Amino acid sequence: MRAATPQEAAAAIREGAVALVPTETVVGLVASEAGLERIYEIKVRERGKPIALLCRSAEEAFSLAAKVPPLARTLADLYWPGPLTLVLDRPGGGTIGLRVPRGRVRDVLDAYGGPLYATSANISGERDPRALDEVDPRVKEKVDVVVEGEPGGGQASAVVDLSGGGVRLLRAAEHLTEERLARLAEEGGGR
Repeated sequence: MRAATPQEAAAAIREGAVALVPTETVVGLVASEAGLERIYEIKVRERGKPIALLCRSAEEAFSLAAKVPPLARTLADLYWPGPLTLVLDRPGGGTIGLRVPRGRVRDVLDAYGGPLYATSANISGERDPRALDEVDPRVKEKVDVVVEGEPGGGQASAVVDLSGGGVRLLRAAEHLTEERLARLAEEGGGR
């Protein structure tokens, strides 16, 4: 593992590298499609368990979805960039998790020029690291590059599933509870 600038990390990611990058929530494992399999290996994560894509803007995120319900746009306006992952229908079937983050990871996204896969930098089932010095040594030894940055808040992003015309809060957060989501849907966010 070597320290890298966002530009160096983006170049390494293009070659299949996996990077450790702080977000506003937790430290993430970040990779392109070429490094996605390695993320599963590093996390000891069940294959097929989805990994979200980080995007530079709502427009970029929504361009990856089959359809964008009005509530998705409402939530994006309120919480992006920030700690919210939206699960939407994917063109051709299935679903896709999308997030527009804040923090140092945005510099990597800008340097890369497109969406990147990201998940918390921990062994599956273990505590999410808020700062780089909290990342498990077993994870650190398997990543290729690390981008320095400020610690996150420590709470993973809220996750809202709007696929299939539904509205489900898969993971609540301080800023987004079941009650708040229901109120937003009633106030015209629609489905």
